[in-house]
Parts: sequence; structure tokens; C-alpha cells
Amino acid sequence: MESRATNSRVYVWTDAYGRIVRCEGGYTTPTDLTGWVQIDEGTGDRYNLCQSHYLPGGTYTPDGLPRYRLADGIPVLRGEDEIQADRAARVTATQPSELDTLHEQNQRLAVQVEAQSGQMEFLESCLAEMAAAVYA
Repeated sequence: MESRATNSRVYVWTDAYGRIVRCEGGYTTPTDLTGWVQIDEGTGDRYNLCQSHYLPGGTYTPDGLPRYRLADGIPVLRGEDEIQADRAARVTATQPSELDTLHEQNQRLAVQVEAQSGQMEFLESCLAEMAAAVYA
């Protein structure tokens, strides 16, 4: 009797830009395949250890950006220009705009002015009490 090897399937999950953010297959096949794209099928470790065989160097760059994208059903190494664009977008997204910065400073100054105004009223009240006590 001939033994039959079980076929394993390899799946990737992409973000809205087609960048591969996960690769699973064989032993780690997701139970719910909604949104996953099958990229290969076969027997052996290649299909069970998909990240090391389909995404050499890892899924992400050292700073956490997707290293691969899906092109016509095949994982393709993204170019340095694509990765640099992601880095620039990340920096831009985390830095507040000049308008946001000015708005925040304006709010801080308004609170400080209000606090100083309250201190001034307190000091005036103290002086009035002291004057009343001295000249009484």
C-alpha cells in the first residue's frame, strides 16, 4: 500500500496596500481563511515553514515595515524606495502639524493666564485685608 503525503497550503495576509503582513501554512494554517490569499500548495517542509521559504529575510524590516508585497499571487521583495516611503509616512503621521502645535501652545497659555489672573486677585484680596488691619 502506497502512503500519501498530505498537501499543505501556503497563505498570506495583505494590508490595504498589498503589503504582506503575515504568512502561514501547513502546521500554522489559520482556521478562518477569510481574507487570506493562497499562494502555493504541496508537500514537505517548504509548505509547512512558509516564512523562511517564501519570505527570505523575514516578513518585516528591523524597524517593523513589511518587506514583501503580493504581485499577481506571488510574494515580491519590495524596493527600498517603497520601504522608504513607508518610513516617511510613519514620521509624518507621528509629527504634529504646525497648526496643531500652535493650538496646543495657545491652550496652555490660556490656562496659564487664567491661573495668574486668579493669583493676582488673591494677592489683591490679601493686600486689602492687610490694609484694613493696618489702618483700622
